[in-house]
Amino acid sequence: MQFKIGSSSAAREAESVSLLFEIAEDRLIAVGEAQPPFDAIVQSFDPNRDIFYRAPERLTPEELAEEVDIHLPESLRQTLNSRVVPGMLDGLMLMQHIPSACPAIPPLAALEKMLRATGSVNSAILHADNGGILFVRNAGTELHAGASAHSLKAFLSLSEEEREHVLPDFHASEFLLSGYDLDHFQNFDLGQLSTSRRIAISDFTGLCEFTSEAATLVEMNPHLYTLAIGAAAIYAEIFNESET
Repeated sequence: MQFKIGSSSAAREAESVSLLFEIAEDRLIAVGEAQPPFDAIVQSFDPNRDIFYRAPERLTPEELAEEVDIHLPESLRQTLNSRVVPGMLDGLMLMQHIPSACPAIPPLAALEKMLRATGSVNSAILHADNGGILFVRNAGTELHAGASAHSLKAFLSLSEEEREHVLPDFHASEFLLSGYDLDHFQNFDLGQLSTSRRIAISDFTGLCEFTSEAATLVEMNPHLYTLAIGAAAIYAEIFNESET
């Protein structure tokens, strides 16, 4: 069974990445580049158009739908000619306008899937795109998440105390960095007690395998494929569950 995942960045829609995947004997394999239409998409966080805030407690799917109706009534959604996909992790609510009718996977879910497969205890992913950042941290028995309209450049210029104010629980033994905005940086200073590095194709092998074509494609810019591969793992999991 094959399926196609597209990952889009609002600021660089023409540069969006996509991959064709195959499920073979319960193994997820990245085959190569894909062309639309896609079976599912994942859209990068965009602080200029996404709605994000912290909720006091975990919400049920019904309560998530109610939150969407509160912030974006049906009449407004019809005017915008789009639908809203909500996602939630560690109390962080994220609502995204999705212009396509294609099924969408929230970026928070994709980052969570990636971190659980890749990171160790007390590791984190910092995903920077569209002038904003998403943060997901594995704290062992629980996950922490945060979002900010700070650009990566602005965030790195803050003191450690200021960073903690912007993104509570912003500390980890290792930070994996991904997203389009990394292209503007060579070095990252996230504190003396942490190590930080760009995400690599080797970090994806806990979720999927790669054909030689796909490996050549991804290893050139692995930081651009984090969301697509995380979303593909979720899509494959849903498919496998539907088959049992």
